[in-house]
Amino acid sequence: MLTSSKSAIHLPIALLLLFGFGQSAQGTLAAQINMTPALPPPTLAESLTTLGIQVAASPDPQLAETLFARAIQIAEAIPTLPERTQALLTIARRLRAAKQTTRSQKLVERVIQLTMDYAAKPVQENYEQDGKQRELAVISGQIAAAGEVDRALQLANNKIPIQLRKGQALNNIAAAIARQGNTKKAKELLNEAVRSVKGDREDYVYESNGSCGNEKFAVFSEIAKTLSLVSELDPALGIAETLWGCHSASGDAAQQYQAWAYLGILSHLGTAQQLQRTWNSAQRMPQSPGITADPVERIMTWYAIADKLIDVGETPLALSIATQISTASKIKDNGGMSINPDYPLQLGQENLQKIALKLAQQQKFAAALQVTQLLAGAPARQDIARKEIAGQLARARQLDKALQVAESAADQTMKTRSKLAIVQNLQKIGMTAPAKALFETLIPSLSAGTAPELVAIGQGDRALRLLGQLIKRDKSIGNNEQVFAETALQFVELKQLEPALTLSDYIKNDEIRQPLLLVIAAQQVKLGQLDRALELVLSLKQSNYWDLQSQRDRLLTSIAKEFARSGRLAQARQVAEAVSEKLVKVELLSELAVLK
Repeated sequence: MLTSSKSAIHLPIALLLLFGFGQSAQGTLAAQINMTPALPPPTLAESLTTLGIQVAASPDPQLAETLFARAIQIAEAIPTLPERTQALLTIARRLRAAKQTTRSQKLVERVIQLTMDYAAKPVQENYEQDGKQRELAVISGQIAAAGEVDRALQLANNKIPIQLRKGQALNNIAAAIARQGNTKKAKELLNEAVRSVKGDREDYVYESNGSCGNEKFAVFSEIAKTLSLVSELDPALGIAETLWGCHSASGDAAQQYQAWAYLGILSHLGTAQQLQRTWNSAQRMPQSPGITADPVERIMTWYAIADKLIDVGETPLALSIATQISTASKIKDNGGMSINPDYPLQLGQENLQKIALKLAQQQKFAAALQVTQLLAGAPARQDIARKEIAGQLARARQLDKALQVAESAADQTMKTRSKLAIVQNLQKIGMTAPAKALFETLIPSLSAGTAPELVAIGQGDRALRLLGQLIKRDKSIGNNEQVFAETALQFVELKQLEPALTLSDYIKNDEIRQPLLLVIAAQQVKLGQLDRALELVLSLKQSNYWDLQSQRDRLLTSIAKEFARSGRLAQARQVAEAVSEKLVKVELLSELAVLK
């Protein structure tokens, strides 16, 4: 009997919400999952922020003093000054909020003294001087954010003689006070920052086999973002138009300064008129004569604009931009810009797929189908988009059209998966009779490749049988690891963890298997299965999966907190000792120490 379940695109939407998954048509599960468990990766400042709050709120004065001393000890031991000062100022800010004003001001004074001592310290080489003033520029923004705007300005004006770095400092101060509501003063400082950077005549451009850079462009991209923050859109766009990216001599490293400037500007925009003005500027990238356009910068920027336009209902312009993304992605890179000349095409196709999916989810069906036509060169991505469109059409009760779109899939398995997506959405809107009738017609065409959708519609046993037949027939799952992972994720979404764990045993690729196990463990924590989650997380000690360690520490932190909340403090502290990142461990142990 068919049962209702949650929606699926390529990976389940509910898992996208639960664990922060991203979508991709191809590649490993690791490339598709950006898991966000209960605790995000803490910075040092965040760790010490929590510690500062605990100090202020602790019911035990002696313990509070101990924790405070430990926090200062950790902060003072940080080797790089900007991180050290940020940690101290974070504690100061939290203590001030907790009415611990005397201690707070002492920390602020300590930061300023550290900064002045550092500024007075002589350096031997020019590059050391620039690096030192770059750090002072960062600290000036921190001091302004702590409420000491006048002293931050004194630092910028008196201790940062390099014009480029002074401009960077003024921009950082402007951003800080703009967030405090003083936009008038921020605008004045931004004008001064622009003049300062423009007035620096030194050459800050470099290129080598392993790196490249343009320090002026880096600072200008930050200024453009801050100008957008204070609603100075035209000046921000004017700066963005003067920038362009760089590529290392070998082509394996790049800096997309112009794209970053536009993306920073876009982060503060939300109206159709603002987006139209930004598109008018960005469609001419780059505007400097003699500079070859980097298709990657165009694609990054244009996609971000199109995505925001969809949000504000400007679908026709978004479609026009999608067409231009398609054209830009097909430009052959003959100038050695990238070690992977196919990357612009891959990036363009990925972004077009995301546009099509978003349009489908907003039930902009004609527009979504129009974008799928731009994916003719990427049939796998095209079919994924069509599957989502078919499912959403069914949800909108346009069954005939949904079936027509499903039939247009190039691959027979994807045709069946698309029709199963229709079944799923019919179930969701209560149309159980047509859902059952359609499913009956699909039974002869079911295969192991349709297992994820079968789980989603309540046919988990059938899905497992089909996967079992595949293993029995081929003796291994071969190239079907992705299907096994997607099927396991659907089981996790339905809180059926045993079949998910069973399927994970067949996956040999760590970049697919280990992210999956972390998702299973995260669900175990949510379900209160702490001992099992701990056992699973501790089994993941080494891996080639790049983000394993930080995700593992986040889960251990969640497990320790749940142990503590349930009164199992000894176990909680044992789990804390298993955390590998020192600062995460310090934060966790300090929090456990003051739990009531």
